[in-house]
Amino acid sequence: MKKICLVLSVIVAVLMLFPAVKVNAACDPNLPPGWCFEKKGYKVEIVPFDGNFPDTSSGNSVFKYKITKIDPKANLVNWADILIPACMPDLDQISYNCDPPNCSGKMFTGGSGDPLTGFGLGLTIDNTVKWDWTISSKGKGVPGGTVSLTLPGILYASKGNMLLKLGLLNFSYPFGEILAPSCGQVPAQVFPPQVPHATKKQEKISGIEDGIEICIESTDQSGFPTLVYNCDVQGPACDCLEENRYYWVKYPLSALQILPGKLQQVWIDPDPRSPATYIITSGSTCVKKCYPSGYCYVGPRNCTP
Repeated sequence: MKKICLVLSVIVAVLMLFPAVKVNAACDPNLPPGWCFEKKGYKVEIVPFDGNFPDTSSGNSVFKYKITKIDPKANLVNWADILIPACMPDLDQISYNCDPPNCSGKMFTGGSGDPLTGFGLGLTIDNTVKWDWTISSKGKGVPGGTVSLTLPGILYASKGNMLLKLGLLNFSYPFGEILAPSCGQVPAQVFPPQVPHATKKQEKISGIEDGIEICIESTDQSGFPTLVYNCDVQGPACDCLEENRYYWVKYPLSALQILPGKLQQVWIDPDPRSPATYIITSGSTCVKKCYPSGYCYVGPRNCTP
């Protein structure tokens, strides 16, 4: 009898050395903010297309997410909710998709939120989208699948919130930040028959302190910039010596946190060859100069994000 107790004690001690192992890798810590979150045994990731999110290859904007059960002890997911700004155009043209299995989708407006989860309740500037979806492995492999919504036109993405409903009796509601539709719409480009090609263009941006002059360099026929910089000394920005230049950092728009409620100033550069959107958010001294390609230049030096 003593020997049996000893053996059981050894087994218990060995088991304690091996904690529960997740069956899939967690979010890559090197990913930009909003690309992935992990909660309550599930991982939610955006699904880029050719490195871009959303997928705009069809002329519309497809926001697709992969939901994966990474803890075998986690409850099954029943549905997913995501917040999208109420400013979205043509809400009646939104389509929903899940795979596998197929699912239905529904939108709750006017601050009502999802009545079954309470997600989005009271948020009048956001609508709540629900995918009525359940993933099940049927005893084979790891549960997983995707949910997506398609919106008309070519849209930007910014950090939003998604919630999952887990379990049938003991509910839990993990949620996290993920890239979602934003109010910004990429304008269609219209080129005039003839536009002079300029390799340098100087602009003055107002809205921060006394304003700042920048120089935009373009070395290709598209007219879109290859360099944006300002000068740390007095004088025209485009005449600035190399050692006095501060080159604005280029980011994909999806990596910048631009929330509709934080927008302080937005205006459009009417340049027909390379139109851009200038964005200033409250609490920030940075200017974001964004182009339809989905990239932004951010400056000046030592600005507050």
